[in-house]
Amino acid sequence: MAKRVAAKACPCTSGAAYADCCAPFHRGAEATTADRLMRSRFAAFALGDGAYLWRTLHPTHPLRSRPEAEVVRELSRAKQTLRYQRLTVHDHDEDGDRARVLFTAHVFEKGKDRSFTELSEFARVDGAWRYREGLAVDAPAATIVELLERLS
Repeated sequence: MAKRVAAKACPCTSGAAYADCCAPFHRGAEATTADRLMRSRFAAFALGDGAYLWRTLHPTHPLRSRPEAEVVRELSRAKQTLRYQRLTVHDHDEDGDRARVLFTAHVFEKGKDRSFTELSEFARVDGAWRYREGLAVDAPAATIVELLERLS
């Protein structure tokens, strides 16, 4: 009787198997929504896939002003000290070629909680979603509207 091997869970914590969730994006497919791009970027941080993180940066992102090899190396090394445990997506909205995702990344460094909440902005470039920038948020909000009202 052959043993059944359990599918590796996706680091984005969607509950799906990695092979069916974020792996296709890491291998070159484009995310169809900003929410999927956010999840696949979290998984890439967890796996140390700096090349994917670079590829999915918007051309105007500040890291793009630095040498690609240097940035990819730094992004890939982050997983050596940081443990990306869980991603909670609170809300997301999309308006044409722009989108926002409000999430909390549950991250630990040597047992210390380094978790953070961010409102990320995405834009389509040549039909593909790219990460533009993120705004750190002091406390999680239930929705983007609620967060924007607090920031006003």
